[in-house]
This record gives sequence, C-alpha cells and structure tokens, in this order.
Amino acid sequence: MNQIRSAEDLQKLAESLASVCHNSKKADVLIFGAGTGGLAMLEALKDYNGINITAIVDITENAPAFALARHLGIKTSTQCDEVLASFREGIVIDVTGDPELYKKLDAFSAPHHIELISAKSAKLLFDLANHQLHDEQTIQSQSARMGLLDSMLEVTLLLESRPPLNDITCRSFEDIHGHIQATKGLAVMFDKADGAVEFIGAIGDKKPACEGSTCDFSACSAIRKVCSAVNKVDRFKKITPPIRLGCSELDTEYNIILPVWQDAHLAGALLFDIQGELSKEQVSSLEMASAHLNMTFKTLDHLHKLEEMAIFDALTGVFNRRKFDMQLHHEVSRIKRTRNGTLSCGFIDLDDFKQINDTYGHGVGDLVLTHIAQCIESSLRDYDICARYGGDEFVILIPADDAIEGDGLELIGMRILEKVSRFRLEKHPEIRASVSIGICTQSSETVDAVSLMKLADDALYQAKKSGKGCLRIKADEQFHYRESKKQSSTYSA
Repeated sequence: MNQIRSAEDLQKLAESLASVCHNSKKADVLIFGAGTGGLAMLEALKDYNGINITAIVDITENAPAFALARHLGIKTSTQCDEVLASFREGIVIDVTGDPELYKKLDAFSAPHHIELISAKSAKLLFDLANHQLHDEQTIQSQSARMGLLDSMLEVTLLLESRPPLNDITCRSFEDIHGHIQATKGLAVMFDKADGAVEFIGAIGDKKPACEGSTCDFSACSAIRKVCSAVNKVDRFKKITPPIRLGCSELDTEYNIILPVWQDAHLAGALLFDIQGELSKEQVSSLEMASAHLNMTFKTLDHLHKLEEMAIFDALTGVFNRRKFDMQLHHEVSRIKRTRNGTLSCGFIDLDDFKQINDTYGHGVGDLVLTHIAQCIESSLRDYDICARYGGDEFVILIPADDAIEGDGLELIGMRILEKVSRFRLEKHPEIRASVSIGICTQSSETVDAVSLMKLADDALYQAKKSGKGCLRIKADEQFHYRESKKQSSTYSA
C-alpha cells in the first residue's frame, strides 16, 4: 500500500521544490513512470530553471513520455536498478502507482537522503507545479502584451512631430519583430508613383546594400507578387509557400506578411520568418500591431491633410492668407538680424476679373485664378512666398539676405506680367488676362510688417491708376519706383 505523507511533510516538500528555481544550485530529479502521469510531470517541470531532470524510467520501451523526454534531451531508460545506482542526491518522483517499486525506492532513498515523492504526494506536487507554471506563463504573456502596448504608445507620441512614414514604419517594425519572436524580418515601402520598392530595415540578415533607397533586383518582384495577393481586410497573412528573396543581400525566406495601408493604397509591408506554428500570443500581437500601425498611418495622413488645409488655398494650391501672415512676421524678424538684408512685398490684382465671372461664370473664373496663381508662383524663386490674399488678389514675399536691387524686383515683376499675358484657357482661348502689381522693399533697418504691407498696397493703387498690366515698385518710404507696362490686350468678350 502506498505511503501517504502528512500534510506538514507535503507542505514542506512543496515549498522546497517551489524554491528550487531561486537556488544557485539546480536540484536533480529522477522520474519513475513514463505513462500519462510521467508525461504530465515532464510538462509541468520542464520549464523550471532550477530543476535538472536527469532521467525518466519505465518498463515499457514506447512509453508516452519517452518521446517528449528525448525531444528535451532527457535520458530515458527501462533499467530501474541501473539508474538508481547512479543517482545519489536529489528528488525521486514515482508516478507508477506500483507498491513494489515504491518499497524499493523508499528503501533506497532513506540512506542517501533522497526525497521520495509518490502517489498522492506526486499528484499534489504536479498540481502545485502546474498551477505555478500556468501563473508564470500568464504573467509572461501579459508582460509581453504590456511591452507591445508601451511600444505602440511611443509610436503614437511620435505623431506630434509629424515624422515621415518611413520612420514610423521602421520604428514599428523593430518593436513588432521583438515581440513576436521572429527569427528574421524585413521592412519595405512602395513608391506611390511607380511602385518601386524601398528597403528601410532588416533584422537577422546582412544589411541590404540598397537599404534606404529603391532597387530593382530579383527580391523586388518576389515582394510585389506576394503583396498583390494581400487584401485590405488582412491584418497579416501567412505566406504559403514562404517567399525566398534570392539575392546576395537577402537570401532568406519569409512566411508572414503584415501589410501597411495608406487609405486604399498599399504603402509598405513587414515580412517576418517565424518558426513553427503561430501561438495564440503571436497571432494576437500581430493583429494588434497591424491595427495600430495602419491606424497610425491613417492618423498621420489626416494630420498632414489638416495642415495643408490650414496653410494652402483650396482653389489655387498656393499658400493662403493665414500662412502668409505667419511667414511675413517670421521674415521681418529674420531680416532685422541681417546686415544688408531686404524684404520685399508685392500685391498682385487681376484686372477686370468681375467681367470674366459675369460673362463666363465662376467656374471659368476659378480656372483663370488657378492659372494666374501658377504664373506667379513659377516666376518666383524657390524660397519666395506666393499666397492668395483674397478674391482675385495675390500677395508675394521676397526676402534677401543681401539687398535686392530694383532691377531684380523689376525682373520678377516683368516675368509675372509676361507669363500672365501668354496664358490661354483651352476651352476659352479668346479670354485675355492681365494683372497689376505693386511692390515695396524695405531694408533691415526700416523693415516693419504693417508699413511694408501698406506701402505695397499703395504701390498697387498707383499701378492700377496707370492702366492695366502695370508694375510699380517702392523702396522704403520714398517713391523711388520704376513703372513698367507690358503691352498686352486685356479680356475681350
């Protein structure tokens, strides 16, 4: 009959085993019985770092637990006496339920100071170990999930600085790769215009020679092919069979793809190589990461659009008055800090625009305004500002760290007059348009936002009085101006 230890002995034994993993020295464990009980004991104890399972013994060669033991590198044996002879210190666990074996083990353990756990004691130990193991796995799973959530929060906080899409993708790629325990990973982005593949990150392989740029080697076609099978509803997709990027830089296989969407456009993809079947935790992490990354892209896209709406004129595409006012004050402050800088401001008004609207309608009038805006913007330098100030009036800002001469301003103004006079609408070639331009320039010593705008407006008034298609330039507060007139016909009905 199996001996049953007292509750006090069982508690002492359980506490001893539970603390094994905290000891610097591992405890050796010998298991008798490789049936379902032995298999359950292996499953419960195999992940304890403080335990060394030296062997598992059973009289049957093909006992169920032997396969797992061999997989774990644990010795298996059918020779009870031989194994006992080599075991001198540790814990013996008997899950066979054999009374004769128990007597032998009990007699063996006493003189060698070996702890013997058997029958109900073994069941209790299994329950305790399995419960603790389950708790540890739950904690690890929750910790991994919290780590992923922390990473997502950090990426979300980056949105405040409006980072490029590539930076967001690369940062998310590194975090996701670590949390899903992938062996290898690759991050790519697609050019929206021509679909060219840009490699922005790789983990677990040599750094691609083309990282940070687009390339055209064989890996690109393989990536495009697998991406073509991805749907918008796919959080991630298992690639069967895995794709191999057969090139010197990335000669490896990937079996998981996580698509990155920008609205309906596939903006990029994260490729991973994950060994074995995906666990529940890996699936959950991939789904969470995909949802967050795509929502981040959508949010960033909306932020950029809101910024554009805040500073660009919706009709003409040039800056709006709000942006111009911001830039004017910025440039005034900057020019004041220069020695020889100047700041020039110009008002540009479309001549007889009301007549175009009344004759052809506001739709055609909008087209004329859009073309005028393009003529003005293309006549300026890259760092000059053109904005729609309101209605049919535009304003320009021309900063110069070294004083710009009147000839330079006249050249810009005449260029605008020339381009406006040449433009034609395809469906209404009979329309002719002209603009009147008034420009004022101030030095770093006299520059002032309010007076600069007022003097530019005065110059426009003088140009209007001089006739259509005129340019007038003022320097500081004196009428040192040049008056120019581009000979061109105005609108004719």
